[in-house]
Amino acid sequence: MRPSGAPGWGELPLAAHARRKVSWAAGLLLLLVVWTSGCRSLALAGVAGPRAGKCFSLAAGDCDTLEEVRRKNKQLRVQLGKSPWPILKCFSANGRTYSLPLRAESRDLRRLPSEPVLAFMAGFFDGDGCVSCKSNLSGCFLQVPQSFDQTEILMLFHEIFGGSITLHSSGLGLRKPALRWVACGQSARNAAQLLARHSITKHKQLLLAAQWPEAKSDRKDCKAELRALKEYDSAVAGTCSWEYFSGFFDAEGCIKQPSGGASLELRIGQKHPRVLECLRDFLARSLGKDATLAKAGPGASVHLLWICGLTSCNQIMQHLLAAGLLCKAEQAKLVLGLTTETAAQVDAELGRLTGNQMFGKRLDAAGRQRAKKIAGARRHRAEAQAKLAEEHELLNAVQENQQLLQYISKVQSLHDNSWEGPRMWNVT
Repeated sequence: MRPSGAPGWGELPLAAHARRKVSWAAGLLLLLVVWTSGCRSLALAGVAGPRAGKCFSLAAGDCDTLEEVRRKNKQLRVQLGKSPWPILKCFSANGRTYSLPLRAESRDLRRLPSEPVLAFMAGFFDGDGCVSCKSNLSGCFLQVPQSFDQTEILMLFHEIFGGSITLHSSGLGLRKPALRWVACGQSARNAAQLLARHSITKHKQLLLAAQWPEAKSDRKDCKAELRALKEYDSAVAGTCSWEYFSGFFDAEGCIKQPSGGASLELRIGQKHPRVLECLRDFLARSLGKDATLAKAGPGASVHLLWICGLTSCNQIMQHLLAAGLLCKAEQAKLVLGLTTETAAQVDAELGRLTGNQMFGKRLDAAGRQRAKKIAGARRHRAEAQAKLAEEHELLNAVQENQQLLQYISKVQSLHDNSWEGPRMWNVT
């Protein structure tokens, strides 16, 4: 609504009308440039500090352009990717320190673990475990790799099934050192037999490992069968439980806090969808929750199961914690306290707990605030551009209207002047 007494669009000269709108949009764009420049200066102010050797020359400076800072970051990532960690000689779990390797031990399986514990371990093994046959085909071995700072799950496998814990891979740059639990021989057969009771994705592989043939002539066929089981969706439609779900989510799940706000999303990704279908059906039966199952994107080979919403996700997290969630227990407890007031703190802590996949790329609270302002500025700019386009079309239509009226008036004037021939024929 225009102020009382102000001229309308039809009363303004076309050129003045256009200049007024363009000047306003130009002012908005100038404001965006000034604001982003100021934010960059503030961000870079905290970067300065002591550096040593080559790293000092790659530190971002106040006068660096975006391209220069990106180039330096790329060089730093290359340098970091060539930087090995010290050789790991020990690890800690449950408050105790153990030397590496932790030697293989056998277990008295007359005292079997409870079925809920076995279901949890089967879920975790289905997610992160591996069944392989020895090079001499004498039998299979089971292994579960894990980051050196997530060793409680490896100790659980060790305490229940025996086996050893050894170095899986050395640390290099952002890739942390990894350990692995390994069971061979009779320990592997016993573990495979027990895990197969509750396994879904690796049920057939575990049964094959537990029943590995004595006859050498049959072993090559079993090796080929094991390889084939890994190539297609060999999962069985087993009975799911909260313990199995908890173990599988511990290995393969992801807790996301979209945009760092007071909302949650739980995701599980898999190459083959059958186990995700079992989990989706279990959620529907147990809680009446409708989880979404779909390809990760157009042409993607990964399937995703996800569920959104703070209330629904918290309800699921409570069940998973009660069922023995281990590796992601700290994350789960953290997000249970998520509110609008705690969102920034939870986002920062969640970033610390989720590994190095997004190292250096994850936005902190200040970064999210900048992104929010930029999104708002883009929205206002889009609205301004849409308004300008609408005014442009209006002005064009007004001009067309004026020209049509003028032409009609001239034609009418010919009648008024009793025009009959070439004289005054040009009415354009």
